[in-house]
Amino acid sequence: MGVRQEYLSEVAAVLSKVLSDEFVLYTKTRKAHWNVEGPDFYNKHIFFEQQYRQLEDLIDGVAERIRIIGHYAPASLKEYLRLTHLSEQSREK
Repeated sequence: MGVRQEYLSEVAAVLSKVLSDEFVLYTKTRKAHWNVEGPDFYNKHIFFEQQYRQLEDLIDGVAERIRIIGHYAPASLKEYLRLTHLSEQSREK
């Protein structure tokens, strides 16, 4: 049993927020991967690489699901930042 036609827009809106959260998390994970420091550098570097690769698959799956139900997936940084629940924090050096 699938989603009823009258709910597809709502489902696409929720999935777009999930996609945006996952993409922002992916970006943050890449940042961590590129900038990791410390005595356990190698283990953290590998951990973040595994995480961003898993996120790539999740992102692709969510975007494809949005298309399957007849809507367009958000695909710009501006859209992701508007839709995400995550916030930015930066560490100044």
